[in-house]
Amino acid sequence: MTEKPIPLLEKLLEVTPDGATVLDPFMGSGTTEAACIQTGRRFVGVELSETYYEAARSRLTQPQDK
Repeated sequence: MTEKPIPLLEKLLEVTPDGATVLDPFMGSGTTEAACIQTGRRFVGVELSETYYEAARSRLTQPQDK
């Protein structure tokens, strides 16, 4: 796993239209998904590892700081 800083992913998401849906086929701990939530984009995440899925689910159900 190579977690990226959320601000970096928010910057990268600027190439997508507001409200776009982003596919993350290697969801990991949900960093891309957190950036999508903070920038008003929808997301579809795929993760095979139950451990990482649970970590992402837990992370994404917590209130987000902006």
